[in-house]
Amino acid sequence: GNNCNPMRVIWLLINLVLSISVCSIPIIAVGWFDKEKYYTGKLIKMWARWVIWSTGIQYEIDGLDNLNLDKQYIFMSNHESALDIVLGVAAIPSNLVFLAKKELFRVPVFGWAMEAAGMIKIDRQNPEIARKSVSEAVETLMHSSFSTLIYPEGTRSNGEELLPFKKGGFILAIRTQLPVVPITILGAGNVLPKGTLAIKKSHIKIIIDAPLETQGMELKNKEILMQDCRNIINQNLVHANAGQKANYELYSA
Repeated sequence: GNNCNPMRVIWLLINLVLSISVCSIPIIAVGWFDKEKYYTGKLIKMWARWVIWSTGIQYEIDGLDNLNLDKQYIFMSNHESALDIVLGVAAIPSNLVFLAKKELFRVPVFGWAMEAAGMIKIDRQNPEIARKSVSEAVETLMHSSFSTLIYPEGTRSNGEELLPFKKGGFILAIRTQLPVVPITILGAGNVLPKGTLAIKKSHIKIIIDAPLETQGMELKNKEILMQDCRNIINQNLVHANAGQKANYELYSA
């Protein structure tokens, strides 16, 4: 049945607090001189794997051979669960930084670790400043070797279908001329459904699709890029949902 265990959530929360405390210190220590965020990237992957381990969930990755690890990418992922961030960090072999609201950087310890790990501040207080912070993000990415992971839906969906995508990440991709890699996370919405405090053990699949090139693309084509990326992720979701329905009918027949 539903095997939701409140102890499992308490266990996850203890591990979350512990892992952030333990991993933040070396990230803060190393981050100041780690310009390419190579070591902080490794520490963040350790942290993500620790958190996933504490949830007891299993995941598999499809399409790793679509990536060239010497290249920089802008990964675009669907977003059904609070766990998507740790899943993305653990599953994607590239060194990742995130774009984050500037308010998060004010959180003691956690915020310092974000700063040290090279997370990119996005300030949304007004359109003028937001534009400026996108330009700074473009500069940062162009003068570094790390990739970034963006959730173009902007907020978590209920897992039924994709929400409309926001343009920001695609503008970033065209301005940096970095390829966009569609990432589809299947089954994470069942683990920590939005608005509940229950962890269900479930099997998660992460699909890495072939990069969409942006070399030579102009800003006026951002809608096309966005649609292409959304269609790829959407097809994976539709395909998976159809497979689940077929399975369900098979078992209940």
